[in-house]
Amino acid sequence: MKHPLKVLTAAAVLVATVAVPAAPAAAGGTGWWAMSGYLVSNSGFNPNESRVTVPTVPNLELAYTGTPARTGQRAPVVADGLVYTQDDTGVTATDEETGAQRWRFEPDPERFRWPSQIVHTAGQIVLAVNDSPAMPGADSSQIFVLNAMTGTVVRDFDDEGWVTQILVDRGVVVVSGESRYSIDTRAYRIADGQLLWQRNQYMQQPVSANGRVVVSGTGTSGGPLTSSIVDIVTGRIIHTTENREYRPLAADEAGTRFYVGWGHSLQVLDATTGTLTWLASNLYPRFVVVTPTRLYVTSTGGTVSAVNRSTGATIWSRSIPESQHQRAIIAGGVLYVTAKSDRVYTLNPVDGAPLKAPAFTGAVDQLVVTYGRVYVTDGTKLTVYSL
Repeated sequence: MKHPLKVLTAAAVLVATVAVPAAPAAAGGTGWWAMSGYLVSNSGFNPNESRVTVPTVPNLELAYTGTPARTGQRAPVVADGLVYTQDDTGVTATDEETGAQRWRFEPDPERFRWPSQIVHTAGQIVLAVNDSPAMPGADSSQIFVLNAMTGTVVRDFDDEGWVTQILVDRGVVVVSGESRYSIDTRAYRIADGQLLWQRNQYMQQPVSANGRVVVSGTGTSGGPLTSSIVDIVTGRIIHTTENREYRPLAADEAGTRFYVGWGHSLQVLDATTGTLTWLASNLYPRFVVVTPTRLYVTSTGGTVSAVNRSTGATIWSRSIPESQHQRAIIAGGVLYVTAKSDRVYTLNPVDGAPLKAPAFTGAVDQLVVTYGRVYVTDGTKLTVYSL
C-alpha cells in the first residue's frame, strides 16, 4: 500500500526540523548534551542549537584542539560549562570556552578496562568500567558516580556483569551487555547502588520512553526469544512479545512510543500497551534521528534515509558507506553523518544536499553540536570548531 506524501516547502521542513519543545535548554549560557543520543529519548536531535545552522555552518573555524592526546577517545558530553570526554583509561573534564583541563579521573589501570559511555545527570557523571577478570567467565564491572564539577568519586558500587550500554533516567542507572556468564541487564539506584531489578535480556540501545525501556534476547539459558518493555524504576514487565527481537532505536518527545527495528522494518512500539505498528520496510535500521516531522534512518548497509514520521514514506535516500558505525545527529537544522572512513558528511536535512562546511578531518565518532560549537574526536584528541 502506498501512502500519500505530504509535500512541504524547504522552509517549512527546516522549521519543523528545528523547532520542537520539551528538550531542556542550555543552562547558564553553556552547551548541553547529556548522553550520546542527546537525551534519554536517544533522539540524536538538539532542537536548542541556534548558532550553527544551514546558513552559518560554512563559517565555522577551528577554535582549539585538546591536549594531551589519549587513546580510545569518544564523543563528549557537555554540561554546566564543562566538556567531559571519555577514553580508554578515564574521563577528562575541560573548560568549554578554552579547552583547559579542569579535572581528570582514572580508575585503577591494573584492574579496569573498556569503560562504557558516560552520562551527565543532576550534577553528576555516571559511567561503568569493566573489570579485568581474575578468571575466564567471571564478568564484573564497577559503576562510578562522580561529582561533575570536581571529578571526585561520590560513590561506586559493584556490578556483576559485562557493560556495553548505559542509560540513566529517574535516578536509576541501567547497564547492559550480552554475556554467556551473567545476567544481561541490571538496574541500580544511583543514590545508594541498590540493585533494583535484572533481566536476562539485552538493552541494545540506551532509550527511555517516559521511564520505560526495551530489552530483548534469549538470555544466558538459551530460552525463548522475547522482547519486553520494562519499568525502569520497579522492573515491572509492562509487556512481553515472544519470538520477536525488537531493537530500540529512539523514543518520541512525549515518551509514548518507541521507534524500533524488527528485521528489515522500522516499527512503532506503543510504550504502554506494547502494540506494534508498521511504519516502513526494507530500511534495516541501525540508528534513528527523531525530529518533529521526520525520522532520519541509518541502515546497517550504510544508507541514510529521510522518512516521513507519520506515513513512513521515504522522502530522500543517500548511500554513505560506513555510516552505520556511528550515529548521525541533527542540530540547528543541519544533519551530520560520520562515516567510519574518517569523513563527516554535512547535509541539509530537507533534501540531503551537501553543505559547505569544514572537513572535520579524522572524525571517528558522532559529532556533538551545542551552543555554537562543534566537537569532533579523531580517537585521540578533541577538536572544537566555533563561529
